[in-house]
Amino acid sequence: MRWLGFASLVFMTLLLFVQTAVSSLDFEIIMVPFLSIIVVGFVWEAFRELPPKRSSDVSLMGYVTSVVWVSAGTLTAYFVSIYLGLGAIVAAALVGLVGAALVKDHAVEIYCGAFVGMVSPDVLHDLGHIVLAGVIAGTLYSIARDVFEGYGGKLGAIAFSSWIIVSTSSRCELIDVLLEFRHFGISIMLFSLASAVLTYVLSIRLKNGPVVASSLVSLLGGLLLPAFGAENAAELAAVVMAASFVGMSSREKLRSEKAVLFSALIMGIMFIYSANHFGGAGGKLGTLAFGSVVASRGLLSLGRKVLHRRAGL
Repeated sequence: MRWLGFASLVFMTLLLFVQTAVSSLDFEIIMVPFLSIIVVGFVWEAFRELPPKRSSDVSLMGYVTSVVWVSAGTLTAYFVSIYLGLGAIVAAALVGLVGAALVKDHAVEIYCGAFVGMVSPDVLHDLGHIVLAGVIAGTLYSIARDVFEGYGGKLGAIAFSSWIIVSTSSRCELIDVLLEFRHFGISIMLFSLASAVLTYVLSIRLKNGPVVASSLVSLLGGLLLPAFGAENAAELAAVVMAASFVGMSSREKLRSEKAVLFSALIMGIMFIYSANHFGGAGGKLGTLAFGSVVASRGLLSLGRKVLHRRAGL
């Protein structure tokens, strides 16, 4: 079962990253080599994270518990976002904070579900699709619990996987619109770098934990940027949240703020060039973060390998 969870995360992330790299051929061919290198880094690190041949079985109770709490987070975030009109980012951030405060032992599952509930209202769907996506995400969370441990964005990648499965197996349709983010790319990069480091400091240095740190940074971005009338506020708030997932990484995966900055740099690039893919899917922001953290570690590993070879010549 662990292998199935591993394969799902790798396949869905590559689906987004490879499509982003290929599509850049049509409008900015100079980015193709850079985006391709990011994909190579992701694949390299994924191979290094291969689970053992013998994987532990998922208990029935553990599975049911995951599905219940992930589904609860899904429905709560969706209700707050759509019916209370607070928007997906603020809704998911609030659900994460409340979950961490009231149900600490299941805060991670709840936060994962909140990303499922971030699906855009413009996506062709109904309540049945929300419930189904929550159950699928809970299932994936259960079987992927022990793979890619410590990588920020993993929860979002699980949520994203659930929406890809729902959209390809039902009448649920993701958004197909052309978006252009390159004209404020510098702002995207700066917000990505700052948000990731701030989250990492809150989580690791100040010991608030990844859920609280990411939720707090995301909430601040979702509230303050529109309140102060920032240009492209909605998009930059999404950048803040996506980068906060990078900062959720454990110290074992990103050992310092420098490593966080490198991952956030990749995340900012991928955010800009993936704008037209899988629009409105819950968890896309987390998938960008997850793939970026994995890719950054892969690229650093490859770089060290090359330098070691040259030193041995």
